[in-house]
Amino acid sequence: MCGIYGYIGKDYKKIGIVFPEYLRHRGPDDSGVYYDESKKLVLGHTRLSIIDLSNNARQPMLDESKNYVIVFNGEIYNYYDIKKELKKLGYTFKTKSDTEVVLKSYIEWKENCLKKFRGMFAFAIYDKDNQILFLARDRFGIKPLIYTFLNNHFIFSSELKPFLKTDIIDKKLNIEALCDLILFGSVRQPKTILEGVYQLLPGHYMIVKLDRTYKISPYYKLEMEFSKWPKINNYQEAIQQLRNILESAIKYYLIADVEVGAFLSGGVDSTSVVALMSQYLDKKIKTFSVGFKKQKEVVDETSIAKITAKKLNTEHYEIIVDDNYIANIFNDFIEAIDQPSIDGINTFIVSKETAKKVKVALSGLGGDEIFAGYPHFKLIYQYGNKKHTYLTKFLRWLNQIRPNRFTHKYELIGVAPEKGVFYSRLLLKNSNDIYNILKFNKSLGCVDKLKELLDFSVVQRISLYEIQNYLLNTLLRDTDVVSMYHALEVRPVLLDHVLVEFALSLRDDFKIRNGKLKAIFIEAVKDLIPEEVWKRPKTGFEMPFQTWMNGALNEIFKEVVEESIVKELFKKSFLQNLSSRINNKILKRKDWLYLVLFAWLKRYQIGI
Repeated sequence: MCGIYGYIGKDYKKIGIVFPEYLRHRGPDDSGVYYDESKKLVLGHTRLSIIDLSNNARQPMLDESKNYVIVFNGEIYNYYDIKKELKKLGYTFKTKSDTEVVLKSYIEWKENCLKKFRGMFAFAIYDKDNQILFLARDRFGIKPLIYTFLNNHFIFSSELKPFLKTDIIDKKLNIEALCDLILFGSVRQPKTILEGVYQLLPGHYMIVKLDRTYKISPYYKLEMEFSKWPKINNYQEAIQQLRNILESAIKYYLIADVEVGAFLSGGVDSTSVVALMSQYLDKKIKTFSVGFKKQKEVVDETSIAKITAKKLNTEHYEIIVDDNYIANIFNDFIEAIDQPSIDGINTFIVSKETAKKVKVALSGLGGDEIFAGYPHFKLIYQYGNKKHTYLTKFLRWLNQIRPNRFTHKYELIGVAPEKGVFYSRLLLKNSNDIYNILKFNKSLGCVDKLKELLDFSVVQRISLYEIQNYLLNTLLRDTDVVSMYHALEVRPVLLDHVLVEFALSLRDDFKIRNGKLKAIFIEAVKDLIPEEVWKRPKTGFEMPFQTWMNGALNEIFKEVVEESIVKELFKKSFLQNLSSRINNKILKRKDWLYLVLFAWLKRYQIGI
């Protein structure tokens, strides 16, 4: 797990000096740089040593011919299997690292190597024979790969920080990305918050020639892959196969030459991951959970996590957050987040404390998306195919005037699954409300026409939408950047692609069964986890944003709302209303996004 970067252009030497400074947090153990002066090219790497801790595994790594150079970020969990295959083809290896396996897989199979990898990755290979840079990103976008062709440069990096903190490009705010942020709480990829700077989409690779012409191609489409799985109509058979795949994934994801810990909340996903881990590790697992001191706004999950830790005999650590704690870490969080988001503070906190004990932590991220764990899965599944009556039309109208959790479901009647999720994830009552907030009175193109996946079931369609939107743009992006700020590798084992494909291939009524969400997943693991966990209703992990904004962070909010760039972007009426709520300390949860955004804008002062 590391930071990677690269560049083609006249400033290649400057990049090799400056970029590692802003990626050092991702790889504090070592760093390296490779120059090809004749081509004005540089590749760089900052290393967090996880597999093969020796200097042999340093990067950039060259093959024996010195015709191929790689910088790699991530983990290939099945690299032993691929290594055996390559050895049979005559390849030899000088390291025990997965990086060398990736490099030689590319030499042998070119872009087809990507289909063999089981893991999370973003990497670039300088292929001298073909005079190209080959870049690729994992199937679900767990690892980031950011790039730009601005100012006649080609630059790529693991994070936006090097772009934000140097003058290598003109830094302008992407207004459509800002619109995304206000509507959904995050920027939708391939956009980033900077104009002209993009993320390579998951399941894609990019070939860049030295003259900076390029081509981007997909190598993986989830909807095609899960459709290949044979249909299982027997529920008990499906449960057993799911358990087998879960156990296989856990064994792969535990591969490391350092200690592996885990995040542990009160939910089924993280509890199941820890329980499965405990079957294959001889020593006590270090587990970590976050709680809040004297907090009434949110449910504190530390008590249920403590029960789990005791049953599974883990070495458990509780991180208890109070007002002083959040005030002390807020500026570091804004520094870490890379681009503004409504999420990430919880992962920032747990990663900060976890990194003091271990370098790697397994996470239950993704379980809700692939096994139908969110409440809107059930609502859309139940109401999407219904037809309106006079009463339901009235209740829908009532919800549009005064939205609430009792009438929300009537918005979903007769609505396609994709639109149902869209409405559920929208932060505003209506997407057109964006024009009451921002000053830009033009069509911003923020809301794309939703593509309906008619060949799939309702739950499959919801899962695909969630994986390609909320999971990608919010959960995975934020988890990577805030955990790596603390040099912690987070492994979302439930996003093993074999497991995801199998999960999406399952019948809807295996996941939503007798009104219970995530039914088949619970059945597959409930013998391993406390009854208090799997019988507990879905609550979600929430942070006490209102308490913080009206208390410990109130003065910061007062300062950032007065920033000149904030006044340039937002309508006066909106800011006046917000300032009144700040001063009267009556802020709501939805205002957290604006605190993070305004603090970020103050921190980086980019142009518009």
